[in-house]
Amino acid sequence: MANTAERLTTGEQGPTVRVESKRFGSLDIPADRIFELPEGLIGFPTRRRFVMLDHRPGSPFKWMLSIDDPELAFAVAEPADLVPGYAAPLEKIAAALSAEAGDVVMFSLVTIPSDPTQMTINLLAPVAVDLRSRIGRQIVLDDPRFDPAHRVVPEPKAEKPAQPAQPADPEKPEKP
Repeated sequence: MANTAERLTTGEQGPTVRVESKRFGSLDIPADRIFELPEGLIGFPTRRRFVMLDHRPGSPFKWMLSIDDPELAFAVAEPADLVPGYAAPLEKIAAALSAEAGDVVMFSLVTIPSDPTQMTINLLAPVAVDLRSRIGRQIVLDDPRFDPAHRVVPEPKAEKPAQPAQPADPEKPEKP
């Protein structure tokens, strides 16, 4: 069902959906780029249709814009782009979608606070989409290795406190 913020049109590339958003402006989204999360996202069960928008060239971040509520967008990224050594459990995720691993894309929601050094990525509940059906879901993994708020910028290691100067041993003469 079309939202008041969108309208279906047909262009040279096929049907498009016009989306009006204060943040992203007026967009004509090719209908075949829209994917559906029938269960919505955790905390957003009624927002089910989304499109991926590029953030800027070369950036690992993208925006997952809700077609159902164009004022709602989530910063997302592929975890392997932000977390060294990250290996996605693609077989498990593909099985949850009843899809082949090669047909699945996966990304995670990123929280970017006012201090970007505190940025986190949700490795515990990635969003996966079957590219063939354009249907996906947010999957909560049962794996203690994955953190829902994994720091993207590691905390600086605490410096060892300086050792207090040792008093001179009166028994040992100091060298000039």
